[in-house]
Amino acid sequence: MLTVTNLYARYGKIEAVHGISFHVEEGEIVTLIGANGAGKSTTLKALMRLPPPEAPVVSGGEILFAGQSLLRIEPHVVVDKYKMTLVPEGRHIFGNLTVMENLQLAAWTRPKHTFSGSLERIFSLFPRLAERARQRSDTLSGGEQQMLAVGRALMADCSVLLLDEPSMGLAPLLMLEMFRTLKQLNAEGLTLIIVEQNAKLALEVADRGYVLDTGEIVAEGAARELMQHPRIREAYLGG
Repeated sequence: MLTVTNLYARYGKIEAVHGISFHVEEGEIVTLIGANGAGKSTTLKALMRLPPPEAPVVSGGEILFAGQSLLRIEPHVVVDKYKMTLVPEGRHIFGNLTVMENLQLAAWTRPKHTFSGSLERIFSLFPRLAERARQRSDTLSGGEQQMLAVGRALMADCSVLLLDEPSMGLAPLLMLEMFRTLKQLNAEGLTLIIVEQNAKLALEVADRGYVLDTGEIVAEGAARELMQHPRIREAYLGG
């Protein structure tokens, strides 16, 4: 479904990703793990074709979605045509709008007659959003805001969901609840690419993983194999 080959990406003169290659098959959960500054978020922004200065300039390599190059594609086309959506680090919800308004905005690419069914689906996944539908989003808890960020992405009718640090700032129980929901979505056919500092949690739900270190992929393989790798256990899984 998605193939990245020899990708280079930079912010100004600073190169953040140095020729990485990876692939994602339809229906998989693939995780990118690594320390801060490893290039994980940069990679997701490059996939979504977000513009500078917030996102990097792709200075080399190729990104193919079902065999089609994304390099000259604008972000709204990535969402509308290629059905790939990002849940960004830090959520970036519209705090001055209600939960419902955030979800309505996210459905701009969809036929109007599909909205109510999609909304029911989001509320079944995240009942707390239904309870707070008329509430301003900046008054939600951190966990509820993350639910809204994921729900907003799903309202775009995506087939590939990119998540940047979905567990950040969540209490342990909410973290587990979020990853159970992601696993459920995958079982229903959604392809997931998860960037996550909580390597143990990410590898427990993923099919395969890639380990990034200072902009390079230093290990890859089945998630279970990576969890047993001595160096990865020591560096990312607390031994």
